Amino acid sequence: MKPWDAHEPALRPIAAAVVLALALGGCGGATAPKTKSTQRGMAADIGGVAEEKEFSEIEVAFPPYPQDSNLLEFELRRNSESHFYVDRNSISIGADRVIRYSVVVKSPYGALTTSYEGLRCRTTEYKVYAFGLTRGEWTKSPDAQWRTIPGMAGDFRFTLYKDYYCNAESIAGRNEQDLIANLIGNSLNNVTDKYR
Repeated sequence: MKPWDAHEPALRPIAAAVVLALALGGCGGATAPKTKSTQRGMAADIGGVAEEKEFSEIEVAFPPYPQDSNLLEFELRRNSESHFYVDRNSISIGADRVIRYSVVVKSPYGALTTSYEGLRCRTTEYKVYAFGLTRGEWTKSPDAQWRTIPGMAGDFRFTLYKDYYCNAESIAGRNEQDLIANLIGNSLNNVTDKYR
């Protein structure tokens, strides 16, 4: 009989416990990690521009009603009998990166449509905050919500987005003065391309 044979019955429970512990330890390695992955594209990390991760719109105050002396006419991409204007004094770029402005549309029959709107270059959206009344006052829009700008040459918002206010997803200028220069057509400051 070998010297270790005398201890073999006593070692069997210990050996079995070691084997069981190793087996359970191996299963533990297959469990999912307790920390959440920050893989890009997942909800926890959507990437992109910081302000677009969680858009928060600033509080909006209506500007003074447009005066004829402050109107800048702009041309649509498609010929129209109506005339389109932006009130230069109403143009603003908010901390939320929304361009806000008053627009006036004059029909060939003398009818006027006035509205105060916002435009987001990043998402190609617009919102109508208020409509003008004939007595020169604003009335709040009953359905002010962000909508997609129609990609049509005859739509004035598409023209503002494409030719004057935006450069792809960015604002086409450093400040309000640059946007006014775009509307005026100053070639030194106009950073947009009317033929893109």
